[in-house]
Amino acid sequence: MRTETADPAGALTVLVVEDDRPLAAQVFGVIDGLGWRHRHVETVRAARELLSCEPVDLIYLDRMLADGEDGLDLLVWFRDLEGAPPGTLVASRLSAVADHVHGLDQGADDYIDKPFDMDELKARLRALARRVASVRMPESVIVWDRLELRTESRVAIWADQRLELMPLTFRLLATLAAHRGEWVSRQALWRAVWPDQARVAPRDYVINVAIRRLREALVICADGPVVETGGRLGYRLVMSA
Repeated sequence: MRTETADPAGALTVLVVEDDRPLAAQVFGVIDGLGWRHRHVETVRAARELLSCEPVDLIYLDRMLADGEDGLDLLVWFRDLEGAPPGTLVASRLSAVADHVHGLDQGADDYIDKPFDMDELKARLRALARRVASVRMPESVIVWDRLELRTESRVAIWADQRLELMPLTFRLLATLAAHRGEWVSRQALWRAVWPDQARVAPRDYVINVAIRRLREALVICADGPVVETGGRLGYRLVMSA
């Protein structure tokens, strides 16, 4: 497929949320032909994690996904964050007028019925790109596996269940989660979690108590994150197998 290097929208990044791999490959071809970049996931959960780490301009969003979720749950999630999603084109075999209305009400910018012609998809994506600005998920959101931390509102969620954490425990969890399995020294933890005490030496007793309370709070997370101790390396958060 010929690349249209003069596309007025420039080089955009499109997240394709589609579990039909042959169809996804065709969608990639349309995106690549526009001179844009594509990223691909097959579930809403994977989309959340990618969006917390990478800037995305547009989303191609299937509704009936392999994990049993409705793709529109991704738009509901953006609304819960009180942030606007990237420009979103919903693609679905749910083609009744009511389905279109529901999708648009949930925050989609456009809705295309499956099966569709690739030339129509190209036109819809180009039109959408002209209407929306690049949007990235707030930097305040951390998503790692089934763990989601909204640092501005201090909301912690594991596997769609909210965790009740004290403010200090939440800060400690967010600091470790932001490093995604890497070791964090006691000094670095002290500066991040107790910023008002940053000029004094870390207090081992205070850190030890905070780590113990975090571990106790994470016990309810089945197959969830655990805090490991690495001696001089400090601590790290890992996902249990």
